[in-house]
Amino acid sequence: MANSDNVIRAGLTPKLRDIPNLVQTLTYAAAPASRHVVKPHPFSASSSASILYDPPIPEFSVVSTTLTPGQTEGHRAIGGPSIAIVAGGKGKLQCVGGSLDIRRGEVIFVGADTTIDLLSTGHEKLEVYRAFVEAEKV
Repeated sequence: MANSDNVIRAGLTPKLRDIPNLVQTLTYAAAPASRHVVKPHPFSASSSASILYDPPIPEFSVVSTTLTPGQTEGHRAIGGPSIAIVAGGKGKLQCVGGSLDIRRGEVIFVGADTTIDLLSTGHEKLEVYRAFVEAEKV
């Protein structure tokens, strides 16, 4: 975790530990493990290449996209910014503004309300994980 003024430390650090404040902010709610399992869903009704992992919290969701060589997958515009991590293979990310060659190990920022297409151009599967938040319009 990065240094920050809004971190409450509880241990494993020589810095100030504010255990009473940490305990005061915690919530304890017993629940079966099944309540915490995130069930995957298709990200789009027309394809199974992109799987949505949407935990029951508003902070973020993740889309996992796996494409075979030559396969293309479109992602709808998302109401907030996103970050995509290329975990395997190589390909292209295309949007209205142009295209970008992508390959394993790269991280791409995708602006809010941007429709993208992913294309696998290598000889192995293209794997992309995209974390995003659906920001509410104010």
